[in-house]
Amino acid sequence: MTGRWVLAAAEEADGGVAGEVLVAPLAPDGGLAAPAVRASDLASAVRARPQVARWVWRSTARVYPQLLEAGVRVERCYDIEAAETLLLGYEGRFGEPRSAAAAWARLHGRPVPPDPPQRSAAPGAQSSLFEPGPAPLPLAALAEVYADQQRRHEATAHPGRMRLLTGTESAAMLVAAEMNRAGLPWDAAVHRAVLRELLGERYGGSGEPRRLAELADEVSAAFGRRVHPELPADVVRAFAESGIKVRSTRRWDIESLDHPAVKPLLEFKKLYRVYTAHGWSWLQDWVREGRFHPQYVAGGSVSGRWVTNGGGALQIPKVIRRAVVADPGRRLVVADAAQLEPRILAAVSRDPGLMEVAARPGDLYKAVSDRAFRGDRDQAKIAVLGAVYGQTSGDGLKNLAALRRRFPRAVAYVDAAARAGEEGRLVRTWLGRTCPPAGAAEDAGEAGLPQDEGGAGAESGAESGARARARGRFTRNFVVQGSAADWAQLLLAALRARLRERGSELVFFQHDEVIVHAPEEEAEEIPALIAESAEEATRIAFGDIPVRFPFTTAIVRCYADAK
Repeated sequence: MTGRWVLAAAEEADGGVAGEVLVAPLAPDGGLAAPAVRASDLASAVRARPQVARWVWRSTARVYPQLLEAGVRVERCYDIEAAETLLLGYEGRFGEPRSAAAAWARLHGRPVPPDPPQRSAAPGAQSSLFEPGPAPLPLAALAEVYADQQRRHEATAHPGRMRLLTGTESAAMLVAAEMNRAGLPWDAAVHRAVLRELLGERYGGSGEPRRLAELADEVSAAFGRRVHPELPADVVRAFAESGIKVRSTRRWDIESLDHPAVKPLLEFKKLYRVYTAHGWSWLQDWVREGRFHPQYVAGGSVSGRWVTNGGGALQIPKVIRRAVVADPGRRLVVADAAQLEPRILAAVSRDPGLMEVAARPGDLYKAVSDRAFRGDRDQAKIAVLGAVYGQTSGDGLKNLAALRRRFPRAVAYVDAAARAGEEGRLVRTWLGRTCPPAGAAEDAGEAGLPQDEGGAGAESGAESGARARARGRFTRNFVVQGSAADWAQLLLAALRARLRERGSELVFFQHDEVIVHAPEEEAEEIPALIAESAEEATRIAFGDIPVRFPFTTAIVRCYADAK
């Protein structure tokens, strides 16, 4: 292989690369090792250098989709803007502009340009995440930013882990771009049949499904007046007029009420979610030529979990999964990581007892219950999840005490993260992904923390304490959930490499689940490849530890049959 090469566009437009590009080899310190070479276009520049070990560019989301469109695939890259996001977070500068241009301006003490606005989700879009594209940045300037980032890696507490994190994030962005292009197999005819089965035919004009209209009439009849069940405020008012006070129309707030409107209302809400989130309009917008093309954003949440830029790919209801059907002659290999986060806790805490439990391929909660809860699996599960998610009151506190006696280092690990959060300090995943500082909007958005309301007056002691405790719950979970997200991206990179010479392709990923679309003759081999990838991800991330990450797998024609 010929080391690392940096790539810069002579022209960038509409969020992508157009026209000539410049490329040059990089020296070990990140500087240019030779003068830049000009190429007529992006694809020809990469095709001419098939032995490059790693491409360094400003944004995979801008560059790689165009290479894939031209039939060019790269094995490894370094995404400058993804690395800048992670390094800024580590340095406690979460939310500062993360573009390559901003990084170069900071490096030279110049005014820092804001990042381009994030574009709204566009059905069927295949381009980058931002529009319009940034102004071109000279290749030498990109090399300067890259070299500075390498120095900043060395300034972290664990440089090797931080380099692994930025490399893994870059690899995940290659996977995301390839999955965006491949799409998830989707049978539109099956989807329409499911909608007709659930919702009935659509009425002319408004297109309102018959079953929703019938349920709305039942709800109205139960209240004795016209009620719009899709409007929570109208439903709350209707209950109040019936002498029943409800806080919301959420299922757990109304399902136990003794009122004839409850049953049709709950059914309406369930079907209305299908209609609005995955109905006929969704099908028309997001499925084309037998594929659903969500825009995956690798590491798009503050914990490192993936998100999608539209289409709701990470919330496909089981009933709609009936439309996810493999192509003729192929199968879907659906794999779920079993009890991922408790196993991650064992790995990052290095608790000997929990690592021993997590070394077994079977039910982790049953093994914990045999150790600490006299065989009561339910209590063991509540205790483990309570430790991770901060459910430490009432019975949870008693269960946590039992867990602490048997697995003290594991509980101490999340307790320390919670204390750091309550005190306003930063916490990090095992590889170095850093939580947002206290008060960041993204922090509240992901963790469910209370938002600042603004206005006059100081925050009361009770309010301040509540916010501190909420942040502690967030950071307690962050060190586990974020480390799980980092591990999962390593898994994806390892699996992608194993599928390279095969006819199988990754088509879906959410948190702890992957789907591979495989030819029938390859399908039986894929579970072993996933297991090997999990072992590799564990070894690279955590070293030589006994913890194992087993997967449950199913080889099916239809996604709905996997559960």
